[in-house]
Amino acid sequence: MKTRIIIAGFLAAALSGLTVQACILQIRLACDNDRAASDVQVCVSGVGCATTDGLGIALIPIPSIGTYTICVNPATLPPGATLSPLCQKVKVVDDAPPVVVFTLGGSFCSTPPPPGPCWLTGGGTVGKTQGVANYSFGGVVYPGCSPNAADGGNWNVVDHFSGLHFQGQQITVDSCSGVSTKSPKVNVNIIDFHGTGVLGVNGGDAKTPVSFVGRAIDNLESGGGNDQLYIVVTDSSSQIVMQIGNSASDPATISTGNLQIHTSSCN
Repeated sequence: MKTRIIIAGFLAAALSGLTVQACILQIRLACDNDRAASDVQVCVSGVGCATTDGLGIALIPIPSIGTYTICVNPATLPPGATLSPLCQKVKVVDDAPPVVVFTLGGSFCSTPPPPGPCWLTGGGTVGKTQGVANYSFGGVVYPGCSPNAADGGNWNVVDHFSGLHFQGQQITVDSCSGVSTKSPKVNVNIIDFHGTGVLGVNGGDAKTPVSFVGRAIDNLESGGGNDQLYIVVTDSSSQIVMQIGNSASDPATISTGNLQIHTSSCN
């Protein structure tokens, strides 16, 4: 009950700053063995284009929620890489869109990246009540195993029933553990991380500083119904303002989407 009172008070304060706000689509091109393709042009129809970085990730801001068509320019694929289909449609329903993954094939994928520590991409939903997802999530943690890239990544969670939007903006990975998985072939399946960020109303400008702790478990392909997520977000007085899963040892199973642990670009 105390948590509900805190959330209700926060919503009342934040609603005055409610505005339409763009979010960012994250698109990744990589093989099943996690080898990434850089300098590939990716375009969102009617919005614009970007090229993938060394991790195979392209970032394209979109103006609003809706359905978008994402296409890869085949002329920019690296030698030996194949891709079919070249386009995907993605439905963006809030400020936590999933990472859109294009899976490459061909001889380009014959050389896997070296094993090492881990990083995370993910997106999807948790739970459903009367046909509406309880939570949407999406983002990247430690892209390329780097704590310096985008301050350790970004992680978004939208609570569809409170309207709150959490943004993890400064992230630190605590450990990579667990067992090996095959898609991509990596030697761990659990990533633990923590950090700081902000909490606001979905689409609003008013934000309050928060801290968080997270765990993602990449159990099986595909992720929906298999992978697991734990996130707990606290305010400056250590009150819980958002939580997915009961604890790190008892996380929630995601309903749709995927949690993907990577070891490419790791030393």
